[in-house]
Amino acid sequence: MMEGMAKVTITLYVDEEDKEALQRLADAEERSLSQMAVLILRRAIREAEQSGKLPPSNKQDKS
Repeated sequence: MMEGMAKVTITLYVDEEDKEALQRLADAEERSLSQMAVLILRRAIREAEQSGKLPPSNKQDKS
């Protein structure tokens, strides 16, 4: 995460079995459910940027 960047809350509705699987994955990696969800989300964003499905952000170009 970029320094100085504020965190926001997102409400996400998932099937119970997906939540349970995410919790098992988080437990296996000794992370909280929220930390695991953020990690997976960041990976998906990075992969989408690298594959060209999502243009890279211009965070540093805002002068």
